[in-house]
Amino acid sequence: MPIIYKIESEKITILVWEITESLEEIIVLGRGINTRNHKSEKRKKEHLVSRLLVNEICPTKKIIYNKFGAPELDNGRHISISHSKELVAIIISNKKTGLDIEQISEKSLRLASKFVSEKNLTKLNKEKATLIWCVKEAIYKWHQKGGVDFVKDIIINELFAKEHGKVTAYFRQKELNLNYLKINNHYLVYVCN
Repeated sequence: MPIIYKIESEKITILVWEITESLEEIIVLGRGINTRNHKSEKRKKEHLVSRLLVNEICPTKKIIYNKFGAPELDNGRHISISHSKELVAIIISNKKTGLDIEQISEKSLRLASKFVSEKNLTKLNKEKATLIWCVKEAIYKWHQKGGVDFVKDIIINELFAKEHGKVTAYFRQKELNLNYLKINNHYLVYVCN
């Protein structure tokens, strides 16, 4: 099982798996996990791997989904799941949580006007745009209810795209502190509050 990164504290557990296996190999590892709802090989792998990661932390617990489509665990603990390219990441906590992982690329820079205020568009590069996207997506997942305007509802203090760090953001005037780190040309961002 190629878990390439792990963070463990009394509040959270984060695991990151790099998918290097074939679908058949992952099916063997995830015997009994249903993938019929997924058509593509990529989605089947992500689904299987996310369940295998949950099993590493909370054996026998199942992922269920709330009415907004956000994942939850059937034991009352909180979970957030993300995947990008070959990486799948999960966070499990006793507190409300959100996590995002995204490959650093030009895509975030091209789409920045959809999630960055107009006044902040001029100083962007692909690393900073990807990090901002991850921060906002982690907050969106933390919120779990949809209906979020990424430009107006989530305000981020100035940030610098480094190897790891902390970010303060405001979601509808509520202050949130997020952590981030770079893993294999991806940013992973999480909030637990």
